[in-house]
Amino acid sequence: MEKELAWEIVRVVFRNSRELQELLALLKDRATSDDYQAFAPRVAQGIDAINDALLNPVLAAHPEFSDRIKAELEAHGRID
Repeated sequence: MEKELAWEIVRVVFRNSRELQELLALLKDRATSDDYQAFAPRVAQGIDAINDALLNPVLAAHPEFSDRIKAELEAHGRID
C-alpha cells in the first residue's frame, strides 16, 4: 500500500480510538453502573478490533511508522 494512504489509516485508527476512549469516560460519568459495565467491555473490544483489523496490518507493512507514531505522541500527545 502507498505510504501516504497507509499513514491516513493510522490517523483514522488513532482518531477513532481517541473518540471511543472519550465515550468510555462519558459512560463512566453519566451512565448507570450497570450500563457502564455492559458497554465498557464492548467499547474496549471495538478498539481492539479496529487495531487488529487496520493498525496491525499497516504497521506490519510499514514498521517505520512505529517511530513516527512514538514521536508524534511525544510531541503532540496524539496522532495528527
